[in-house]
Amino acid sequence: MNAEKLLEKMHGLKSIFDEKESELTGLDREIGDGDHGVNMKRGFSAVNDKVSAGSTQDILKQTGMTLMSSIGGASGPLYGFSFVKMSEVAKEEIDGENLLEMLEVFDRTVAEKGKVEGGEKTMYDVISKSADLLRDKGSLSLEDLQQLAEETKDMIATKGRAAYFKEQSKGTIDPGAQSAVYIIHALGEGVEND
Repeated sequence: MNAEKLLEKMHGLKSIFDEKESELTGLDREIGDGDHGVNMKRGFSAVNDKVSAGSTQDILKQTGMTLMSSIGGASGPLYGFSFVKMSEVAKEEIDGENLLEMLEVFDRTVAEKGKVEGGEKTMYDVISKSADLLRDKGSLSLEDLQQLAEETKDMIATKGRAAYFKEQSKGTIDPGAQSAVYIIHALGEGVEND
């Protein structure tokens, strides 16, 4: 994936989050404060408006800075900082091997900044397993990523606002895990790991 294709994908997330706003808001109403859909839509609308052509590193860094300044709550800094960190390892042509490296950076950044680990019903439950998915299957299909988000349904939240719901948080997909599905799919679509 070259810089032109990456920019197209980052801009394309605007229409994904326009379309998924009500779905994410619905999930977040169940176990949060109901603003995740609005936040993600706002963030990627800003990416569409502000992120311009450059190298793959420039595009990822611009995306990260834009998300940090336009999404509130925990998601903006976590996604934003992760994109900035991924920009530091991205190559001019992102292939499967480089994507794996980027996903490992994504994993480490969210774990460190969010102070999370697997099984806590957060975006991390999708992000942390995406590199393994790419290694095992050779690609990142929407169906496989969605399965990771589905697995958060049976988890009890122990982080963030959802943790206040304790046992009642069971039965709902974590909204952050769901938004991570769309972001990782955009990063990985068309990039194969041979």
